[in-house]
Amino acid sequence: IEITNTQTPYYDGKDDDIIEHLNIEKINAPLQQILFGAPGTGKSHTLKNDANITEKNSIRTTFHPDSDYSTFVGCYKPTKDEERGEITYEFTPQAFTNAYIAAWKDLDNPFFLIIEEINRGNCAQVFGDIFQLLDRDEYGYSSYKTTPDQDLANYIRKQLADADIDDAEVKSGRKMQLPPNLHIWATMNTSDQSLFPIDSAFKRRWDWRYIPIDYTDRGHYIACGDTQYSWADFLQKVNERVESVTMSEDKKLGYWFTGNGLGQKEITIDRFVSKVVFYLWNDVFKDFGRSG
Repeated sequence: IEITNTQTPYYDGKDDDIIEHLNIEKINAPLQQILFGAPGTGKSHTLKNDANITEKNSIRTTFHPDSDYSTFVGCYKPTKDEERGEITYEFTPQAFTNAYIAAWKDLDNPFFLIIEEINRGNCAQVFGDIFQLLDRDEYGYSSYKTTPDQDLANYIRKQLADADIDDAEVKSGRKMQLPPNLHIWATMNTSDQSLFPIDSAFKRRWDWRYIPIDYTDRGHYIACGDTQYSWADFLQKVNERVESVTMSEDKKLGYWFTGNGLGQKEITIDRFVSKVVFYLWNDVFKDFGRSG
């Protein structure tokens, strides 16, 4: 890696071998990306099978309407002291804080925070001041540091006490800054985008990766009586109808919409009705009248 300009306003004298910590270049993967597309296109499956992600170097969470800063970052919760039988209050870290600590403790390896259904939560409410950390400089660190609440700062200080971190502010917990090996990847169904709209300021801090509908016939079929209908053929035809009515791809069905894996070729009529027909009526054609 060749860096020709180190005189940036973000360079604060970190160790000279900073390039060794730029895992984003090593694994050739974006720091922050959102995979989006129609339901059933395999966004979660794509992340699950990414060669860079393992059980040991990742933490997964799912956003929902009740998600907030405390369920994403952490908060004080009552815990029972088994020895004394007393109830005490301790800071309980959540997905973001756990990923943040894990990444800083092992700068030589990438760490992934996976957020499923990111638009099903109110991102402004969930991220709070962490939103500021999503701006990254050319080295992969947060361009701007934030000052955490005292309880979070105390927890970070304890967890990073033995970590090899040159930045005293970050190590002490007085300031927060995302390290260059922390990747935040998320998924989003385009058909759900109206649940909590994502503003443009939030959007521009992410790379957006479109997952298209794959019509490759993998042998799946709809079993109706003694007749078998090609799922791939049905999918193409029904999506043409969906597009003609909605004038959008948001409501189309992806190949994996029914949840059948590669080894489960048969889509039973009950499964077809409860998943496909119900979705088409309740979420597509019901909203657009009976035309088409």
